[in-house]
Amino acid sequence: MRDAERRRTLLDAADRLVRHHGHAKTTIADVAREAGVAVGSVYLEFASKEAILEELSTRAHARVLSGMRRASRDLAPAAFEASFVAVLEVRVERLLELRGQGQHACELVFCRASGVQSAHARWKQEEQDFLRGLFEDARDAGALGDIEPRMTATLVQRALVSLSPPMLFELSPDEARRGAREMAELLLRGLLPRARPRRDVRSATR
Repeated sequence: MRDAERRRTLLDAADRLVRHHGHAKTTIADVAREAGVAVGSVYLEFASKEAILEELSTRAHARVLSGMRRASRDLAPAAFEASFVAVLEVRVERLLELRGQGQHACELVFCRASGVQSAHARWKQEEQDFLRGLFEDARDAGALGDIEPRMTATLVQRALVSLSPPMLFELSPDEARRGAREMAELLLRGLLPRARPRRDVRSATR
């Protein structure tokens, strides 16, 4: 087995175990057994279980951010309102998908494991950078007023805490989706120039 293939096999095995049994009950020996390799083969790729968790968490977070980026690329910067709604809806939808992928799948984006926390911290910065770019493009296209994109991205990200784990996972899917649309509407009221007429932006994905 080549190195890249072995690493992918180990990560896929660990992913299945963590999603169904939780990170606390998953051991290196379990991962080796699930992958059909010797324990030593696991340590050739990963120094510890935390290193495996960090990579799994990075993959889970990346799926959320990739969806947000794709949603923003589907519309021109001048169509900022629809793009912003789509970004928030996809963000929530991807997190909801994770919740449905196993009893403990949510631990990959929210738990006390140091690997998950490290991955989450990087994702927060990546999400903030993405939002800043979104606001910069919309401002330059004339869709926003004279805002400061970095500060705006920080404030919006703070507002999205209620649509992030663990609070998001306490909502039903319908409540979460409705919350994404309502949050987008609320934030747009503060982001758009005051003199600009408002239009209906209830759901950009319908």
